[in-house]
Amino acid sequence: MRKCRDCDFPKKFAKFFDWRSDGTIVSTDRTRTRSQITFLEAGELEGLFKDLTETIGIDIDRIFIQAQKDIGKALYANLPIRHMKRVPNNRFVRPQFFARLLVSLIRADIAGLGDGIVSLDDYVAGVTLAVRFKNPVVYPLLVGSAAGIYESIEDMPSSQVTYGLEGGDLVIRLTHGTEAPADRERLYLDEVKEGSGPLRYDRCADCGVPLDAAKTFEWDIKRGIIRNRRTGRRDVVVAVQSVNALLRELENELGEDVPQLVYDHQKALSAKKLEGVEVGEPAAFLERRPREMALRGLGYPSVFEFDGASLSVEMKNAYNQELYAAKLAAALEKATGKPSTIEWSKREPGLSTYRIVT
Repeated sequence: MRKCRDCDFPKKFAKFFDWRSDGTIVSTDRTRTRSQITFLEAGELEGLFKDLTETIGIDIDRIFIQAQKDIGKALYANLPIRHMKRVPNNRFVRPQFFARLLVSLIRADIAGLGDGIVSLDDYVAGVTLAVRFKNPVVYPLLVGSAAGIYESIEDMPSSQVTYGLEGGDLVIRLTHGTEAPADRERLYLDEVKEGSGPLRYDRCADCGVPLDAAKTFEWDIKRGIIRNRRTGRRDVVVAVQSVNALLRELENELGEDVPQLVYDHQKALSAKKLEGVEVGEPAAFLERRPREMALRGLGYPSVFEFDGASLSVEMKNAYNQELYAAKLAAALEKATGKPSTIEWSKREPGLSTYRIVT
């Protein structure tokens, strides 16, 4: 994958990832399909899912897999393998070697999202597909994307999915299903709405990517890994819509206590990451947080006021309101050395106002 001669950012993603002035990142591909994306720390996302599963007592992976399927279908519509739909669905004109070739053509695209390296294990047209990921990350994300792509290729309403680790690789096996999932209508993906805000980035003169992004994210395409130079940890590109669909469905299934549960777990995870971090002057420490999160595409507050003991926030475009507020709460507790509580005045996806008080 070619990189920018000036800033070393992958040229393809420089073209399709649009860092907006409102703290979001919108992905625009050649067919104008749009999604809002974030760069999330893989270990943090996996830790959040694990904690929620243990606390709630149900495996939330199946919900995330289903939500991620539509992301996989959108991805499929813009990859070379979409042309496979023109080929009759039988093993004589869709031989395995042809499928293997098509998978190899999308390997760099998948690797560029930080998802590892994909290869084909087995394919029988109209029957089954098995793919393998080396250096896998956030397994439900990969499984859901693979299932969405497979259902698109085979033009069917659903698939049967099994997956597991084999020698450190994630192997996903898919076979034909017959009925659409019952929860499909509830797991809709939000429409992406572009916004503008006060942020201004110093951008690369050649490719237009924010220079801070080029300095922060490092691609190892051969291994399918995105490394954050500032933290030393692995990041992964995640669609905002699939995260929100997952959390919305958890709330639908388990009730109004879920948002607080999500908030508490995210705050604990964020606080652990801040262990050993030097605070310095508290106000300056806190003021850096929103811009750092905007670089990841997490949004940017329209109101952000610190009075020495509490934060007042108005947020229109958070990737998720509870998760964003929890990250701020962890930073406030780090800056003040005191526990905090949150007081919501309004909590809606498109607009939330709240105070975090120590």
